[in-house]
Amino acid sequence: MLTELERQVLRYLKDRGEVGAEELENALSLPKSTLMSVLESLKSKGYLELEERIDKVYELTEEGRRRIEEGLPEDRLVNWLAGRPRTIAEVKAFMREDFEIALGWARRKRLVEVKDGLIVPKVDRANSEEAVALHSLPGKLAQEIASVLKLRNLVKEKEIRSLRVRGLKFEEDEKSVTFLTTELLVGGKWRDVKFRPYNVEAMPPPFYIGKKHFFVQFLEHIRDVLVSMGFTEVKSDYVELEFFNFDLLFQPQDHPAREIHDSLALPGVGKVSDAKLLERVKEMHERNWKYRWSEEVTSRIMLRSQATATTARTLASRPTPPVRTFTVGKVFRYDTIDATHLPEFFQLDGLIVEEGYNFRRLLGTLSEIFRRIGIERVRFKPAYFPFTEPSVEAYGFMEGLGWVEVCGAGLLRDEIMLAAGVQGVAGAWGIGLDRLAMMFSGVKDIRELYSQDLRYLRNRKVSWQW
Repeated sequence: MLTELERQVLRYLKDRGEVGAEELENALSLPKSTLMSVLESLKSKGYLELEERIDKVYELTEEGRRRIEEGLPEDRLVNWLAGRPRTIAEVKAFMREDFEIALGWARRKRLVEVKDGLIVPKVDRANSEEAVALHSLPGKLAQEIASVLKLRNLVKEKEIRSLRVRGLKFEEDEKSVTFLTTELLVGGKWRDVKFRPYNVEAMPPPFYIGKKHFFVQFLEHIRDVLVSMGFTEVKSDYVELEFFNFDLLFQPQDHPAREIHDSLALPGVGKVSDAKLLERVKEMHERNWKYRWSEEVTSRIMLRSQATATTARTLASRPTPPVRTFTVGKVFRYDTIDATHLPEFFQLDGLIVEEGYNFRRLLGTLSEIFRRIGIERVRFKPAYFPFTEPSVEAYGFMEGLGWVEVCGAGLLRDEIMLAAGVQGVAGAWGIGLDRLAMMFSGVKDIRELYSQDLRYLRNRKVSWQW
């Protein structure tokens, strides 16, 4: 039994016999996906047949477009000679870099000959059939001339696929009714019409339930863990001053430690509004590192390379202890994209400033954070970071992976606390969240954390167990 759309297609084909699918699409104003569904249905019912055609067409290369504007070298040579012999030196001076090409093709086509040091034209004018063919593009070409033009890198081949629709029979079956309407019931016409049968065994269309992206779910869990421990989330912009990304964190302007981030610089400069803070940071660098600190360097802007820049801004606001803050956000570094590296990724940076806070309490804080995230066993190893002393690396035990580095931490240096004007002792730490999420989710390629492939996301099994 035919649908109304199938009838429209058959009526259009009845007068024409065979048309292209694109013509049908335009004539009936149907979306391509709908038309293809109708055509396949009619084909299965034996009303038409479909044929896919592949046509080769040619289009100009960049070299071809240049030759259209300038003319083919051999044509330019012959037309410039205008029937008069010229010395090779004169021709070289005129044709320049095209001399070899022009002379080679002109001799091959028997347009000129070289005799007694002269280039002698055999014709007065030239307009090669290749030049004529170039002006006809894009389009089809004879095989022989297409081969020559491809050899000279003047054209490139392109395949165009098209679908031809050929009608086989055009008799329409008895018209049927799809829906039982009020008019049919009230007027009693329902007794005289033929209803379209329903396939009650057909599967209904899938209904997908909305859910959060699994990486977003992981990040929200990390935030919940920190909030449950009394921390407050703070945020700052992706575009940052070098002052907050490096200088306030005691990284000298000429120290190699600043290069390990491979930071991404941006054009333009910014300004530190707190003149006293600026002066204290300058004094910190010049007194401790013994070099001439530059306000010009510290004013440069960049994409922040570490979430600790947000911590630096928190300290610069001179908060009154006790302070418990964290930030979860993207940072940016110059890196090659592969299964374990991206130029932008998420970091968690935490800060505690409390009366009597010490290194032992910092290790206890980190152990509790990882326990709540789902890592029960944690080890620590002494380490070095530019802005903490003492510093430590934390390793967590992951089933199937063993001991994995999960965090860098330490007590902020006294120089930083004095420059920021904050009283007390501060503990700080940074965690790379992308790799932690990979370990929890079993993802082998970091790019899958940012996947927008709905089929992959729908079929992904729930892996978080908190």
